[in-house]
Amino acid sequence: MGADLYKMVRSRSVLHPAWAVVRASGLASLSPETFRRTKSFDANWLSNVERLARQLRNQSFTFENEIGVALPKGRGKLGRRPLVVAPIENRIVRRAILDVLQGDSSSDVDARRRWTGIPSVRAIMETPTSVGGIQSRGVPLGLSLIDNAVRNGYHWFIRSDIRDFFTRIPIADVVDFVRKATSDDAFCNLFAQALATNLANKQELEERNHFTLFPSTEVGVAQGSALSALAGNIVLREFDTAMNGRGLICVRYIDDFILLGRTEAKVVAAFKSAQDRLRKLGMTCYDPSDPAALRDGKVDQGNIHAGTDVLGYRISARSLQPSNKAQDALLTKLDEIIGQARAAMQGAAKGKVSSQVYLYHQAMVMMNRVTWGWSQSFKYTNAQHVLQNLDDRIDAKIAELRRIANSWTNGGSPLTRRRVAGFHLLQDCYACPLPELPNNHRASESFALAG
Repeated sequence: MGADLYKMVRSRSVLHPAWAVVRASGLASLSPETFRRTKSFDANWLSNVERLARQLRNQSFTFENEIGVALPKGRGKLGRRPLVVAPIENRIVRRAILDVLQGDSSSDVDARRRWTGIPSVRAIMETPTSVGGIQSRGVPLGLSLIDNAVRNGYHWFIRSDIRDFFTRIPIADVVDFVRKATSDDAFCNLFAQALATNLANKQELEERNHFTLFPSTEVGVAQGSALSALAGNIVLREFDTAMNGRGLICVRYIDDFILLGRTEAKVVAAFKSAQDRLRKLGMTCYDPSDPAALRDGKVDQGNIHAGTDVLGYRISARSLQPSNKAQDALLTKLDEIIGQARAAMQGAAKGKVSSQVYLYHQAMVMMNRVTWGWSQSFKYTNAQHVLQNLDDRIDAKIAELRRIANSWTNGGSPLTRRRVAGFHLLQDCYACPLPELPNNHRASESFALAG
């Protein structure tokens, strides 16, 4: 490669857009802590990003330790889902690395100045049936590929998740691929460091028997990292090629794939081949004869006219609607907001001054944000009655939040009503002492008074 990729990572033209992506994600986060840290970094973002650039230039930048969080998989499901919460600096540099590898596809960049990325990486991103973690692709393209297959008579399917996918990705293979593709040692060393997972709370996770859920130093990448999807796509590049063609279509969204064919026998044979290929990579998928996996929605097979859940949708022939799991996730999130708002409003009604994040108006705004974001993920739904039913249930939750607020404000003082509503009271700002003067200022003042 002629370009100095390591130098490119630390350039303003790469770091500034990388920060913009991280900033947008942080400000849209429903996590108060993530939102707070993003706002703090943003207050002096230019100096902060320049500091990162200097550290990269001096090769003194190191990825800070991160926090592992083992979240419950959800209502009625056993096990936990390992997520890694990374400092903002780590996230910016990882995003910058990704942008250098995949190139800039923005239409508002002068073509003469546009970086087109690493050819080998671009080739992987252009795999027709791989739709996850790729610019300008995603769920809509996956749905279109499935819809087109159904139109052409591919009615039989088997779909499955790949078990513990991110913790099974062989880091050495991914780094070796990038090293051969770039021939830039400094960049590849940084890339290898970016893939590594170093947990600050390792001991705590070990005590809870959760540490084994997370990537090791040699195998696995952190779920949620800007590089995790790319690493997965690199590892499965040959899988994508092998599982398409000869009367078969395999649409894959990172660790979730669906095989479609014109006959059941052909699809079953192809699925056995998929199992063999994944096994050689140290990975496995779910068995369609496993009742637990079927119940949890990890695997499914049959005729598409009978329906199946894929990419968050319930697909039945040409019908598209949000899956029951997706609907439950929305309603559960709204219930969580209401529960936190209930506790916050009770405290406010009793004069307890605390964060306004979950008081009445803020909770209402947050519920709207969640509902709006969910709607954008399911705007391809062609079953309007499902959305109408959901709206009725959301109306009931809005009414519940209003009833809770009214129960704490009816007959209350104007101060109580304002606190519960989440409208800041100036008198809740207690007087703060003036800062202490440095010793040298005190000395000069004493001298002036004495004179």
